[in-house]
This record gives sequence, C-alpha cells and structure tokens, in this order.
Amino acid sequence: MVDSYADIAKRIVASSAYQFILVELQKNLGIRLEQSYESILAEFDGESLSLSQIGERDVAAVLSTESQQIKAYSEKKFRATDGGSEEQEYPSGEEPDGDEDDGDDLNKGNYSQGFLMKNIVEYLTAKKGFNCLESYLRMEKIPNAKAYARQILTFI
Repeated sequence: MVDSYADIAKRIVASSAYQFILVELQKNLGIRLEQSYESILAEFDGESLSLSQIGERDVAAVLSTESQQIKAYSEKKFRATDGGSEEQEYPSGEEPDGDEDDGDDLNKGNYSQGFLMKNIVEYLTAKKGFNCLESYLRMEKIPNAKAYARQILTFI
C-alpha cells in the first residue's frame, strides 16, 4: 500500500528530529504552537510535498544533516515575514478609537506544527535552483512568486 502525502507529512511532523527543531524554534522565536497536528493541515503540507516532488527521505536527510541550516532559515524567514509588527493604516478620519480592537491579536495566534514543514520544502526546493523554486511557488499559488523566491534565497 502506498502512503498518501498527508500520511507522510504526519510521519515527518511526528518524528523526533522534526519535533526537536520545532521546540528549539518555539523557544528562540517566542511562538506558541498548536498541540495537535490536524488532518486538514497534514493534507496541505502533503500537497506541498507532492508539488515540490520532495520525498520523505529528502526531508529526513535534511533534518539529520542540515538541522542548523533549517533552523537558521526558519528564524530568518520568521523575523523577516512574521516577526515584525504590522502597523495598520486607516484613511483619515476612520482610525479606530483607542479601545477598539484593530486586529493585532490576529498575529498572535498559535502556529501549526506544520509551519516548519513549509520551511523545509522551501529550503530544499531553493537548493534545486531559482527556477525550480519559482515554479513550485507558482504551483502553490503564492502571490508575487518571483519576488518571494528571491526573498527566500536571501534566507539561505
């Protein structure tokens, strides 16, 4: 029987090597993680594995031989894309009152345990070259794929 990509994603996320890096990132970045890895999220991560043509052995190998590089990539990406506070801009006269919620709590939610999987897929795809990375990002329907691919390469 052939495993689905979602099953592969679940197995990778449950692995001790993956969980070790995940815990280190959680501490270093000060983020909260969901306690469970939902099936729907495994489906999304499995789709990323499928589109990138990266297999379970590829991920296991990078987890064991390039864990520091994966961690560094994840930290750089987080600080560049998620870590900064995003100031909301409002048209003149439409600013919220001081007691109104301006949505900042949306950035303070828990991260899926699969967020590291996306980073690993991006990292491994980037190692195949810019064109391969851009093609993968387009298949993932990432807006401004070319610019994002260039940004990813700066994190490696």
